[in-house]
Amino acid sequence: MHGLGYQAVTSLGGSNQVQLADWSILNGMSEIYILPDTDEAGDQYARKVYEALRPLVDSVALYVLRFPLRDKADICDYLNSLPELADWNELDDLADHPDRYQVRSHLNSYIEQNREPVPAHWKFIVTPNKHRLIAANDFRQLKLPERKLLLGPWLAEGSINMVFADRGIGKTFFCLSAALAVANGGTFLSFEAPAPAPVLYLDGEMQATAMQERFRALSNGDDTKAPLHIYTPDIQDQDSGTPDIGLDTGRQAIDQLIALVNPRVVFIDNISTFVRTGNENEGDSWAPVQEWAVQLRKRGIAIVFVHHANKEGKQRGSHKKEDVMDIVIQLKRPDDYLAGEDATRMLVRYTKARHLEAKDTRDMEATLRNEDGTLVWTYEAGDPTYVRCVELLKENIPYGEIADTLNVSKSSITRMKQKAQAEGLL
Repeated sequence: MHGLGYQAVTSLGGSNQVQLADWSILNGMSEIYILPDTDEAGDQYARKVYEALRPLVDSVALYVLRFPLRDKADICDYLNSLPELADWNELDDLADHPDRYQVRSHLNSYIEQNREPVPAHWKFIVTPNKHRLIAANDFRQLKLPERKLLLGPWLAEGSINMVFADRGIGKTFFCLSAALAVANGGTFLSFEAPAPAPVLYLDGEMQATAMQERFRALSNGDDTKAPLHIYTPDIQDQDSGTPDIGLDTGRQAIDQLIALVNPRVVFIDNISTFVRTGNENEGDSWAPVQEWAVQLRKRGIAIVFVHHANKEGKQRGSHKKEDVMDIVIQLKRPDDYLAGEDATRMLVRYTKARHLEAKDTRDMEATLRNEDGTLVWTYEAGDPTYVRCVELLKENIPYGEIADTLNVSKSSITRMKQKAQAEGLL
């Protein structure tokens, strides 16, 4: 490089000895190019050089120049690939080479066309405790892994989600159906999985026979296209209790299951059976579970917590559970549901939808029917009772008649009217 008229430095002692060199000689330069070998060690060395230079040369334009001719290729391999240096032995000084200026012209053009900005992920500021900071301008350019949908629009890779409902609504039917759709790359209600993906379903409540019957009926007896592994208490050894993810040992036990089957999404059905340590109403009791879920998110693993509703219809316990949730789905009975007479019907409602557009968060009414031993889902977009109520209110039908027509209470009519007024429908 010197022979071609460039200023160039390196360090002694191999790629792990960057810190032993004094890089202050580069202070005052207007541009600096870091030239890594084309392999992992070269990239790590280049990053360490950048970290050593950063406090010394704050206002300097820093670039990376790579030579991806083949594995381990470097600047000498590039020069040797030029016609003028086909016979060069990579050792002789180029200061007196007859084609020195042509070679320099080639290299200048290569630099101009192939120099790259320093990768944004090199620019983290790291504390002794390994916490990282990054400037907003660098964060904007940071290459983050794309979050692909597992079951559109709501279940994405690395997302943290909750489905909650009162007892007997059909939480497990809903979540098992979602799990099957993900494993098959299929559809469920208005949700669609773009491709089959492995699933881990952790059930802590039901008898194994009941779980088996539901799985058979929902799958129509067909095998899944991607693995769907099921944990259920009844198939465990007598001395093997259900893991408690409120404890380190419980989280480690689930991590071992995850390591065995490598799922893209984990369903935990339900919180009360898998989180038994601490007080459900205290946010601090949820903190270790939340941190564990965030660690799964970093690995691109989605998680769906299944939970119970309280007497007011909200998710049971501390609302701190929802802090890091991307999606929270509530399942509830329609106002006109007739217990003991109706098929399994539920309203599917988003109570939190961090990354969804408004059009993707509309309510739907889902119905599950048994057709010759196979469980089949159908749905209608929106809440049919609410839609019909708005129509009748527009016709100025008295509350009592509307209540009788829809088989709901007058107080329900009042709530629906207030909602319609808030939405500008009345």
